Amino acid sequence: MKQLILCGVLAAVSTFGVSTYAAQGSEIVSKEQAIKAALLSLDAEGLGIRHDEPDNQWDVFVTRDGKAYEIEVDALTAQIVAVEEESLAEVPAELSGELSHEGVTGDVGDSRRPFTFIR
Repeated sequence: MKQLILCGVLAAVSTFGVSTYAAQGSEIVSKEQAIKAALLSLDAEGLGIRHDEPDNQWDVFVTRDGKAYEIEVDALTAQIVAVEEESLAEVPAELSGELSHEGVTGDVGDSRRPFTFIR
């Protein structure tokens, strides 16, 4: 299942093409671009998103088929860095940055508001 989701996400990012590539030192991609990169080919519900400043990436949390996933999106290029299955119970702590060092500095306000991606 994890491989299927990863393949779908990677296929979605490949459709982004050159237009979303940003050189080092450029503005980071928007929250909306990160969400689109993470969910483009998935039938998933968004749980939240945060900017992980230390790793310079957006962490997009989604749920699909009763499971939670963290999709890490490079904040400069919108490329998918990793897809990890998460515990639904741990997602609030992940979003707040309490579970690890990530996100503490760069938490995005109102990151716990659910969103649904519409193609």
